[in-house]
Amino acid sequence: MRSRGEILLRAAAWALALAAPLRAQVLVQGRVLDENNAPVPSAQVEFREAAGSGAVRAVVSDEFGRFRAELPSAGVYSVQARKDGFFVLKESTAQFAEGLNSLTVTLNHLRELVETVDVVYSPPAIDPTETAERKQLNNMQILEVPFPASQDFRNALPMFPGVTKDRFGQLHFYGGASDQTSYTLDGFNIADVYTGTLEARISIDAVRSLDLSGSRFAPDKGSGSAGALEIVTDMGDDRLRFGATNFIPGISMERGFLVNKWTPRLTVSGPLSRGRAWLHNGFDAFYDVDTVRELPRGEDRSRSVTAGNLTRVQWNLTPSHILTANLLVNFTETDHYGLSFLNPIETTLHQRRRLYLGAIKDQFHLPNRGLFEFGFAATRGSNANTPQGNNTYIISPSGFRGNNFNRFQRDTAREQWIFAVTLPLSAGGKHEWKIGADFQRRSFEQTSARHDFRILREDGTLARWVRFLESRRLQKSNFETAIYARDRWQLRENLSVSAGLRADWNQITRDPLLSPRLSVAWSPAFFWGIKATAGFGIYNDALNLDLLTRHQDQCPLVSYYSRTATPFPQPVTLLLLNPEQNLRTPRARVYSLGLERMLAGGVHLSLGYTRKRGWDGFAFDGASCGWISETSACILTNRRRDRYDAWEASLRSAFGGRFEWLVSYAYSRARSNAVVDFTPGNPIVGPQAGGPLSWDAPHRLLAWGWAPLPGNFGPSWMRRFFRDMGLASLIETRSGFPFSVYNEEGVRVGPPNDRRFPAYFNINLHAEKKLRLWGYLWALRAGYNNLTNHGNPNVVNNNIDSPFFLAYGGGQRRATNVRLRFLGRK
Repeated sequence: MRSRGEILLRAAAWALALAAPLRAQVLVQGRVLDENNAPVPSAQVEFREAAGSGAVRAVVSDEFGRFRAELPSAGVYSVQARKDGFFVLKESTAQFAEGLNSLTVTLNHLRELVETVDVVYSPPAIDPTETAERKQLNNMQILEVPFPASQDFRNALPMFPGVTKDRFGQLHFYGGASDQTSYTLDGFNIADVYTGTLEARISIDAVRSLDLSGSRFAPDKGSGSAGALEIVTDMGDDRLRFGATNFIPGISMERGFLVNKWTPRLTVSGPLSRGRAWLHNGFDAFYDVDTVRELPRGEDRSRSVTAGNLTRVQWNLTPSHILTANLLVNFTETDHYGLSFLNPIETTLHQRRRLYLGAIKDQFHLPNRGLFEFGFAATRGSNANTPQGNNTYIISPSGFRGNNFNRFQRDTAREQWIFAVTLPLSAGGKHEWKIGADFQRRSFEQTSARHDFRILREDGTLARWVRFLESRRLQKSNFETAIYARDRWQLRENLSVSAGLRADWNQITRDPLLSPRLSVAWSPAFFWGIKATAGFGIYNDALNLDLLTRHQDQCPLVSYYSRTATPFPQPVTLLLLNPEQNLRTPRARVYSLGLERMLAGGVHLSLGYTRKRGWDGFAFDGASCGWISETSACILTNRRRDRYDAWEASLRSAFGGRFEWLVSYAYSRARSNAVVDFTPGNPIVGPQAGGPLSWDAPHRLLAWGWAPLPGNFGPSWMRRFFRDMGLASLIETRSGFPFSVYNEEGVRVGPPNDRRFPAYFNINLHAEKKLRLWGYLWALRAGYNNLTNHGNPNVVNNNIDSPFFLAYGGGQRRATNVRLRFLGRK
């Protein structure tokens, strides 16, 4: 029998349950926009009661910048919004009544501000709805961290854990080759048409962010099994801004007085029509004189001039209709490309490159709150290598002499059309459907005119004489189509699923391909501040036109000689064959796991594992490929199988509102069953074989950050000196890259890539002070690159018969770095 008190409690509970639906709700719906009225997705918006319990209600904006929050009661709330790469919208009060309330939140992108110093950077945070493995470098990180050769944004990319730069300067993402990553500039393909690598130059002042997805990325990101890099560029706002950097050239006294480096950058941005149209223009140039101390005076310098300009315009035709346009121009000229202690000035090349890209994109928000996008881009480029003369090129165990034999002129073109529709749906949770298409046509024409080269033994006798048949004209075009669909499904606030499918077809292999993608993110309610992610996907690689047209190139005719200078009976013809009708598109399966957690003090912990298994990769092979026989026929096949495994841990934190640090460690293995690359100009003999890839670095420790110097101690002059001064550093150590060994006959000795360079170790340490002079704000930075003067070689004598075998050279010695920036009126 129930007691009277129990009956009263149950009656009260039922009364509250029945009254709850009658209680008026307080709903807030709105949008998060940037300074140009463009939507900001994945922004965190927090509502905190100004009185009472101070309970916090947090929501995340969707793909269209929309959010919806249900508050416990009417009243005054403080609102705060943040997203990585933006300034924090500090707590401001707003009053909400019962019923439906509207709110628009504006977030400003991170940039060097002169007009105010009362700003806070958004700290690292966990986005519970993000299923992709996504990393970002924003504009302030790129400007603050003293990475080597900081005038080029590509040199900032190794600040990402998982990205390395090989000894030839090529970038590698998550164990993949340079052409296995998708590169886009504001949504358009920026990869080199011919090689698929990233060769474009963009001023770092024009880069708003570098967004990298290594795994679990959606099917709209393009072709690339190693990841997708999105280069997002800046836009002006309603304030006219002007900035200049390094407009004073650098002077060197090494072997005489000369201007050795000059890296001027100029940025102009502002309104074309306030509140509706804006312009951003970023120009940069790089003049460099590289001196090789091991070479004699007068023959020890290489000069290069590089310039780039990016102009970007945005016009908001209506609040829901945004039109943007880009124009990128690149120019490069190097008089002695390849100069090193093994390659004297006569063996170098005169290199010339040009790149032009124009793009336009139209975005329209549909009445039902969807988004329609259409874009078109056209790219034109040229590249030429010219030797210093036509003398026979000599390769010997002690080095090289004569004139380089590799002469070519190449012209490239690409047109790209993109379409996409994004629609929100509500059925069993929140859905964001995106359906789109990407059509690209690319082509190139090249003229090759190589001349002879000879390989000598240590005693000076002729081992091999390579002649090339008549000059050849190469050309190829390819039309590629991709249609994709993706659904981002938020089942609950702490559980999201992303599922997608991509269908590809191209004119060369003509194999229709389906690539499914699936990823999930879960933030368990019983464990606050943690998120677990997992994903699987099949990814295609873009076709490399360089590999696919080597059979059109000049055929080398190789004559072998004994030590008595007697030629072998029959010269060997190297044939690179391409049975195009039997080739398939390279693909990879990628599995990944991730764990994120917020630790005490706002430290963000990230753990990850990536497993990639490639198949149908391109490789030259054959029964006689790489062997000395009457005909060495190398056939382009799909037998390559790449394997990559990586474990990664990183810690990242922001402090003081404007400072940040990151520490990461990665253990990885990048291997393949076919690592030998055969080209018409490759003088090496040896069969195809497996081993570590030439960019494999099993161990890598990376740390970077910047912090203020204490300015509250010592005498007054010391406090004034250290005021507005900061210290920035970058530390990197990793395993040395592998390389192969050859003998004086040019024949590979042992397995490929069975030796390694010494371990790499580098510390860059810079100090920067903000100065106020003549009514303007300036920033003066000075410091050292490679503070410890560690060798870090990138050139090796790998001829086992040479008296200088395993002699290392090249690499960045300790160098002083000075940077002066004009920031504008204070």
